[in-house]
Amino acid sequence: MVILIADDDRLVRFTIKSILGEILEDSGNIFLEAANGRDMIRLCREGKPDVAFVDIRMPYVDGLNAIAECRKYSEWTEYVIVSGYSDFTYAQTGIRLGITEYLLKPVDEEQLRPVVEKLKKKLEKQKNDSNARFQLQVMEVFNYYSTVGLEEYEEEQEEKSYRYLVFLLYVKAGIREREKSLDFQRDMVKSIRQAGEKAVLQKGHYGITNTAEGTICAVFGVSDIQREFVLSRIRKISALAGSGSCPCYYFRWFCRDTLKEVYSVCEAADAQEYLLMDQPVGEVLEYGKLEVQEYERTFLCQIENLLDAWEQADGIACKEIINTIWRNCKETGKYPQVDLENLSRFCSSICRFPVDASSWKLFFTSFVEHSEEMYSGAAVEEKSIVEQVKGYIQKYYMNDISISLIGDHFGLTANYLSTLFHRKTGEKFIDYLTGIRMEAAKKLLVKNTSASVQDIALMVGYTSVRHFSSLFQKQTGETPSAYRKSRC
Repeated sequence: MVILIADDDRLVRFTIKSILGEILEDSGNIFLEAANGRDMIRLCREGKPDVAFVDIRMPYVDGLNAIAECRKYSEWTEYVIVSGYSDFTYAQTGIRLGITEYLLKPVDEEQLRPVVEKLKKKLEKQKNDSNARFQLQVMEVFNYYSTVGLEEYEEEQEEKSYRYLVFLLYVKAGIREREKSLDFQRDMVKSIRQAGEKAVLQKGHYGITNTAEGTICAVFGVSDIQREFVLSRIRKISALAGSGSCPCYYFRWFCRDTLKEVYSVCEAADAQEYLLMDQPVGEVLEYGKLEVQEYERTFLCQIENLLDAWEQADGIACKEIINTIWRNCKETGKYPQVDLENLSRFCSSICRFPVDASSWKLFFTSFVEHSEEMYSGAAVEEKSIVEQVKGYIQKYYMNDISISLIGDHFGLTANYLSTLFHRKTGEKFIDYLTGIRMEAAKKLLVKNTSASVQDIALMVGYTSVRHFSSLFQKQTGETPSAYRKSRC
């Protein structure tokens, strides 16, 4: 907690700080001290404390007027009056200003302890409630943009004291490593949540969602000071994860001012996922800092197509891609300037055989020599999984389901499920889910004429009536109300 003690008596400030230190015990609390009302206002504006213990009679600006002024800069601060005066008028003014408690000097631990415990619970609830709204907003906006697109929607502008700090987690493993990669991803998300909870305690925010391609996306709403803390935590999480046996994984991070910008960068990063192939495993890379020439970019894109064909057990496509790349290298005498060791490890993780990193020739020869393993590793059950996923969506579309939740249910990472669903159906997961929900909404609008549009939105899985209405109009060309009116 950030705690402000405002009193012109230095001994009183020292006493309150000492008692609070004994009560709170845990480290990490920040104490601010003000000897007058003017300094108190300044510290509230700069430090935005969680709690302020305030004397009434102070130089320059008295405590009550200082509280009234501080409300403009730090609306969530809880105020406790600590005064040597029990004047009823002071108490009345304090109540009007929303004072939490009114304590008489001299204060002791017996007085302060129940007040501090009460404030801790209240502040914790406020922060958790605020973060729940943040999480919901992030998920709704991502779901909306995934379906409607960036051009169709203008995000509401809001006053906020933070920027969005975003981390994209890419976990890459082959078909036969699905369970292992899912367990790894769960552990990573758990660690990210713990970092998020720490940020919330410091009055930050965090939410975890998925991009349209199923990539895990952690969005933090943090101040500049908190940003360095969160970055260091994610780097530590990544380093610890890489110390054991793990699939290939990478973090990409960036900062933006609006969720629209956040989603736009996430789309661009997903489209450039193949650029990660020659990076060291476990790297925490800043978006925009991967400098790749056009020749290398084309090469890595071809390798991505090769790995995709391998997973589909498409031997003809694999052979054509290898021949095309190798022939181009031989004819031009130019080999891509990428890290062969990192690339080989990435390919080995997907294909589940040791790809030789000794030379480019042996790198490509490895795929030819292990072609039998490509067929033995083919996922014959892929079509069955997609049909099961479609059945699950049709049954539970009205719930708060996501590609991450469904992937968990079927033992798949969200990224793998997204790729698989698109490959087998030609349709994005989010588009299929939205289509099912909109068909249900059409029937409900006509059948349940007494239900409001907001009720219908909730019935088909949307908490935001605004997002539901926009999606419905995008799908049908009519607003929900107009659709109902024309059909009834």
